[in-house]
Parts: sequence; structure tokens; C-alpha cells
Amino acid sequence: MIDIPAGRRYAITVKQSRSLIDEAVRIIPGMDRVFTKRKISLEVLEVPWKGKIAKVYFYGEDPVLVELPTGDLIPFLTAVEKFYLPLPKVIVDLGAVKPIASGAHVMGPGIREVSGDFSEGDIVVVLDEKIKAAIAIGKALRPSNEVKERGRSILNLHHAGDSIWRAVASKSS
Repeated sequence: MIDIPAGRRYAITVKQSRSLIDEAVRIIPGMDRVFTKRKISLEVLEVPWKGKIAKVYFYGEDPVLVELPTGDLIPFLTAVEKFYLPLPKVIVDLGAVKPIASGAHVMGPGIREVSGDFSEGDIVVVLDEKIKAAIAIGKALRPSNEVKERGRSILNLHHAGDSIWRAVASKSS
């Protein structure tokens, strides 16, 4: 495994933070539970991601948001469980866990259950079937009623063990 050094960590202004928080609350269900204060300055950790820079936003000591170079704003993986975000979920069989944890997209036949309705483009949490732990955050490539069909169903955006995850873990230790 290649050790990817994390970039710089800095604070953004209260105005920038509020704008980002408002956007997160608007597009990610449950984010209003995370951001109990809006007049704050978030901290940012820049992380190398697929040859570009992703940004992880911290609320206090907690990593809560990831802004990908693609423009996607998603919750940080641990924030989903810590703050009980009510996002739609797919539960995958154990054979799919290792490939997904290595960055593979979620394929329809590996999905055992679907919890919650979602449309193409919505943020979805991927859970393993054994302990129901969140292993990835993705973007739905099809609606929930078609997600078990053959082919790619969920685009893997952030998963346990990826460069974003490792950079935050190295900053926490």
C-alpha cells in the first residue's frame, strides 16, 4: 500500500462555512442534525484523490463532509453512523465487500437488500450484510427499484481504506 501524504489543514471563513453547511443541509438528508451551529469556521483537510485534490471538512474534531474534485459533496463515511444520517442504503453480500473496499463499484447481483427509495444520482450508503457496517458512500446509477439488476448500480465515491479515509486517520493519530 502506498502511503499518501495528506495536504494542508486550514480553516475557512464563517461565511464560506455557512454557505457550505447550507448546501450540505439542502442536499444531504440529516445534515441538519450534524450542524447544530451554523456560525462557525469549518476546518479543511486537502487530500490527494485520483490525481486531484479532495477536501474533507471537519466540524469540531469530526470529519463530516467530503468535497470531491468532481463537485460531489458527500458525507464522510464515519459521519453516516455517528450522526444517524437517514440516507438510503444497500446491503451487499460478503463476496462484494472486499472489491468495494478496494474501490470497485457496486454491482446489482451483489446487492442483497435495499432500504429506502432513491433515484439515479442520489447518495447511497453501502453496508455489509454481516454486521451492517457502512463500507462505502456512492451515487446511484439507477433508481432503487432497478438497483439489483445486472451491471453497475452504485458508483463508489468514498470507501473505508481509501486515500481520504487514510489521510483523516493519519491526522487523527
